[in-house]
Parts: sequence; structure tokens; C-alpha cells
Amino acid sequence: MKRPAMCLFLSVAVCGWTATGYAKKGGKAAAAAPASADDKAGGGDDQKAAPSGDEGTKAGGESAPASESLTEDQNQPAAVEEEIGGPKEAARPTTTLSWQDIVVVPRKAFIKSGRFELAPFTGVTVNDNLIRHYMFGADLNYFLTDVFSVGIQGQYFIKQLTNQEELVGLQFNRASSLNKYLYGGALNFGYVPVYGKFALFNKSIVHWEIWASAGVGATVTEVLPRDPANQSKAFKNTDLTPNVGIGTRLFLLDWLTVNVALRDYIIPDKFEPNPNVYPDAATAKANADSQLVNNVVLYAGVGFYLPTKFTYKTPR
Repeated sequence: MKRPAMCLFLSVAVCGWTATGYAKKGGKAAAAAPASADDKAGGGDDQKAAPSGDEGTKAGGESAPASESLTEDQNQPAAVEEEIGGPKEAARPTTTLSWQDIVVVPRKAFIKSGRFELAPFTGVTVNDNLIRHYMFGADLNYFLTDVFSVGIQGQYFIKQLTNQEELVGLQFNRASSLNKYLYGGALNFGYVPVYGKFALFNKSIVHWEIWASAGVGATVTEVLPRDPANQSKAFKNTDLTPNVGIGTRLFLLDWLTVNVALRDYIIPDKFEPNPNVYPDAATAKANADSQLVNNVVLYAGVGFYLPTKFTYKTPR
């Protein structure tokens, strides 16, 4: 009788301890693990043979969350698609953007091709310390392309004798042979080898270019007699005048630029003969001394472009 009583006591103790463990876990493991059809068909022996203690708790408590996690992972894409309102492809907004809309190199801010430039200017000679000439003129250019141009130029000169000319006469007791420039004109061809931009006070971008020009024209000059009494023997020259120049343009508006240039007018000029003992101006001119003169002029002006607007001819 003692041995069956001991077995009964141990069975009651084990059952009570197992029930206490299930109560601490909230009883969820047993509820989350429904009996399958095989378990039902197996009878009560399989149900009574459920593991006890910590092993039973782990087996029952971890198997159910693993099944739930697997179910959630499988259904998660569908849930996300339902939240955003449909499949991922259908949720993408329709657009017309393409790689052509991404501009890496911006267009030039100023186009000259097919436009006229009217550029008045004023300047001064820089390489003659005896006589100075102030020049007023204008360029009319037509741009065949954005870098090639053809145009005409007209100049008008006003002469001024410097103090150096008077000092030379006093020091050497001689009068200098000088000619004054009256007016001139030229046919020029231009080319733009350099185009760029810079930041002005870190607030605005100024576009600019460097241009080179060459051409040929004519310049009318007049002799300044060394003796004022021989004014009647003064003569004029019409000289074939090649010229070369270099300058820059700063683009301010779609139709306005600021121009600065340095141009050399190469003049094969004739000066008063020495001594001037000829009876008239024609004879003096026939016996005049010829000399090649470089008339270097620094000038500045503005450029007006017509038409005032331009249109890009190539796609972006």
C-alpha cells in the first residue's frame, strides 16, 4: 500500500507543478497549439504523453510564435501593397522625364549667329609720344556663325600735339616731320577663339569672349608742314591700310555688350620732303619720303545686336 500511495503522491505533485508553469506563461502555449487531425485520431495516450517541465514549456511556447512569424513574413508583401494602394509597379507615378532633360553643360548665354552688331567706339593712339590722335568710329558686323564675322569699320581722328613735340624742337632746334590722320575705313574679318565666364562679387555670372580680327582698308592723312608758312604746300595721302586687332566682349543683356580692343593700323605714309623747296603740293608729294607707320589704337565701346532676341537652333 505504501508503494501505490507514493506513486499517487508523486503524480499529483508533478501535475500541480506543471499546471503552475502553464499558469505563469499565461496559458498561451496550450491555446495556440490546436490539436491536429492525427492527434485526434491517435487517442488519449498521445495527449497524456505531453512533455512536462521546462521542455514542455519550450516546445509549446516557441512552436506557436515560429508558425505565426512565418505566416506574417509570407503575408507581409501583400499587406504592404495593400497599404500603398496596389502593386509596386502600379504605384509609380507616370512621368515624361528622360536623360535628355538632365543638362550637364549649360547652353551659351548669348548667341550671335545670324545677327548684326552695331558697335560705336572711341579710342586714343598709344605709341606716338609727339602727336596723339583721338579716334571716334563704329563697327557694323554680321556674324556668319557664332565665331566667324565679317564687317566694315569707319574712323574719324582728331589730332593733338603733345608737350614732348615742343620740347624736342626746343632741345634739338629742329621741327619734327608729322602727319595727322583725318579719317579711314576698313573691311574686317573676325574670329572668336575663346569663350568663358566669371563670377562678379560672387553674386552674378558674366559671360565674355576674346576675339581676333584682321582686315584691310584705307586711311587719309595730311602733312603738317614744319614751317607754318608752307601750309599751301601741305598735301594729303590716301594710304592702303592693313590692320590687325584683338579684343574682348562682356555680355550684359541679350542685345548689349561692352567691348575693349587694341588694333594696329599699318600705314605706308608719305611725309613732307626735306628740305621742302618745291613750288606746290603736287610736286612736294611726288618727292615725299615714304615710311611705314604703326598706328596702335586702344579703344572701347558698346555693341548693339539686331535682332534683339535670339533662338537656339539645336536641341538641348
